[in-house]
Amino acid sequence: MRTDRIVTYARVSTAEQVSTGTSLEDQRTRLSAAVQARGGEHVGHFVDAGVSGSLTSRPGLDALRQEVSRGGVDLVIATKIDRVSRSALGLLNLVEELRGHGCHLVLIDEGLDTSTPAGDLTSGVLGVIGGWERRRIAERTKQGRLNAAVEGRFVASTPPFGYRVVPAPDGRGKRLAVHDEDARTIRAMYEQLVVLGRDQQDVADYLNEANHRPPVRSHWTAESVGRWARRRQPLSTASGVWHFSGTAVAVPALLTPEQTANWARWQAGGRRTQQSRGPYLLSGFLQMPCGDAAMGRTAGSRRPTYSCRKHYLPRHDPERHDLCHNISRDVTDHAVREEITRLIAQPVVLGTLADRRLGRHSEASRTVASLMQGVADVEGAISRDASALRGQGFSGSALASALSPLRDEHARLTAELTTMQRQITRRAVGTDPMMRKHLIDALTTNLTAADDTTMRNLLGTLDARIHVIGYQPCSTCTGTGYLAFAPGSTRHPPQTCRHCLKGRNPDLRIELDDIAALALTMQLSGKDALNAG
Repeated sequence: MRTDRIVTYARVSTAEQVSTGTSLEDQRTRLSAAVQARGGEHVGHFVDAGVSGSLTSRPGLDALRQEVSRGGVDLVIATKIDRVSRSALGLLNLVEELRGHGCHLVLIDEGLDTSTPAGDLTSGVLGVIGGWERRRIAERTKQGRLNAAVEGRFVASTPPFGYRVVPAPDGRGKRLAVHDEDARTIRAMYEQLVVLGRDQQDVADYLNEANHRPPVRSHWTAESVGRWARRRQPLSTASGVWHFSGTAVAVPALLTPEQTANWARWQAGGRRTQQSRGPYLLSGFLQMPCGDAAMGRTAGSRRPTYSCRKHYLPRHDPERHDLCHNISRDVTDHAVREEITRLIAQPVVLGTLADRRLGRHSEASRTVASLMQGVADVEGAISRDASALRGQGFSGSALASALSPLRDEHARLTAELTTMQRQITRRAVGTDPMMRKHLIDALTTNLTAADDTTMRNLLGTLDARIHVIGYQPCSTCTGTGYLAFAPGSTRHPPQTCRHCLKGRNPDLRIELDDIAALALTMQLSGKDALNAG
């Protein structure tokens, strides 16, 4: 009778050696005894030291497979199932591979022998159990880390900016402590951004000049300042609450409650003071559906877009805004230009809106409305009195003399109105005569073709607020994002619709200071009013 040729396999991970005391030498002793008990010939022993059982490719196991593939091996013996594999699929794949070379697997502790019908069935069941046990271990490990975090121990890999990792006072693990230099950087950022209201680029330059180092890279940029300062998680940590896997953990606070509240209000305000960067006309004027200010974004060869900053947070971040979709810069800019042009061309409409919203605007705007009403009242009185005096026989110099007080009042109110109108329109154009000329030319010719600088000054004058309140399917491509094939055309890749972005266009609501807009429109009837003084 032929003697079975047997190879043995042992594996242990470093973590298991520490926690359970399992050793490679213990396994080898037991495997040798099993070979002798079966009366077989021991032709090889393969070992993986400090290698996880979840890996399908291991040096020792791969060498064993090569030995079996050469033929002449009848049995592979290991101590138990998780020495060979931690998953049912891995175990069954190995069993099938061995069987293909006329070899079988024996596991001592489980009494498994795939050369028998019962053992072949048991291999599948035990593989499932091994995978289940591994998932239980992972769950216990995760829960243990959460419990440790709640107790104040630091269990993550990288400390948040502003903190460093130190040994816990009780000797159990580590905890977070304030990193003094980084804490000074955060407080300096608060002072520059929130208290002084400086631009992000100016703040970045200040931090670099003062040798305040960022958490990553060698220097601050406007983008890195914005990414850190506008997210709620860093502010929450600096206020004394660090989040680990959704669990709130108390840490030393870097900011006072008042500073935290001020910073949160600054984040919620969306700041409109930042100037346009590059070719983004509506930077500082456009708000996304979430209420945050839109940012201009051009990624690689893609078309320029307006985007929500928090749309690009990691997918698991609870602050990510999935409902804020990118919108085409060109489509949005054109829509705003057309709407502003339409409103400026309709002083009657603007006047009606101004009457309805008088109380919502500045003192200067209310004064303009009051003066306009006063001029209209005096003109009505002049018309009525002139008609009555003519009926009484007044004419010529006598009529002019009788109406003189009303005409003087009309002249005074008109002069005051002209002065106030000039003040409102010059809020944006200042005293630069060339800028005034550009604004007048744009307003009296084609506003949709005005350059971005002129248009931005006009938006500032009108105190414009542009809100993306939703999205609607593009009518050109019927919401597909691609143009339909022309009848009889040859097959070719579909052309991207240039009238939308991915089949949708923004639904915009444009708010203006209607009284300022009305004052501006009225001056178009006399250009010298803008140029005077």
